Order: sequence, then structure tokens, then C-alpha cells
Amino acid sequence: MTSRNQAYFDAVLKAAIAEVKSKKISVFTFAFYHDHESGAVSVCVDTEENSARIVHSMNKYNLRHFQKAVAAGNLQQASFWQANVGRSLSLGDFVMVNVARADIEELMIDKQFHLSMVQALVHVQDEIATLSSNPELLLLACSSENSEVGYVWSLPE
Repeated sequence: MTSRNQAYFDAVLKAAIAEVKSKKISVFTFAFYHDHESGAVSVCVDTEENSARIVHSMNKYNLRHFQKAVAAGNLQQASFWQANVGRSLSLGDFVMVNVARADIEELMIDKQFHLSMVQALVHVQDEIATLSSNPELLLLACSSENSEVGYVWSLPE
């Protein structure tokens, strides 16, 4: 990781962690997000309760479309409307969105940019775990070159 990127990402994560601590939120999913369209990075944080509510809402919506497709005999269409069996990774629906958001300079985006983001998040994952009432359920996520959520992992035991 370049020292410039490392210092930048460390500062964004440190500010986000401080904000989450101040809100006393139990972290269920912690995502380091590269907003490709606006040229920024930020952190989005979700709780277990909010994720469950969003998943329930998604599944309720998807079920209507799934049932219509099945009734029409169209399994290909039905496959687009399957239930979410896990958690929400829809960052815009998280409890805390764009925590410690900061614009990035184009010069910082190089071949190592997203690797540096992941490495910076891995570096503070133990500190993030202290913000969760169930660290064994905590997931960390990071954007990739082509995806809002490209990498997802849990903590080592």
C-alpha cells in the first residue's frame, strides 16, 4: 500500500470508527465504500436489526414477482426474484451511510487502490470487532474496482 493511500484510508476509517463509537451502535456489517461516481470513499455501517428488516422487506417484494413468474411457467424470470437468505448488503439502506465520507484525488486511484482499501480495513478489523455485540456475526465489506460490495469477510476466530 502506498504511504499516501495508507494514511488517507487510515484517517477515513479512524474517523468512522470514532463516529460509530459515539453513536453506541452494535456493528453487524461494516463496509468501506468507494463511490466510483462521485470520487469519494466512505464507511457504511449496519445493525443486525436493520439488516433483518431490510431482508424481510426485500423478500416480501421479491416473493410477489417470484410467484408471478412461477404462475406464468417462467423459471428463468423466477430465478431473478429469489429470496435473500443472508443479510442486506445494500449500503444505501444501512443505518449509517457515508460515515467519514471524503473526496479522493484521481492520482490516488491506481492498480493498488482497492487492495489498499481492503488492507486498511483488515488493519482495523479487531478494533471494529469491539463495536459489535456479536463479533462472531460481524461481516466486513469493501468495494472492488467494479462493485459497490466486491469483497466480504468475517473475522478470524
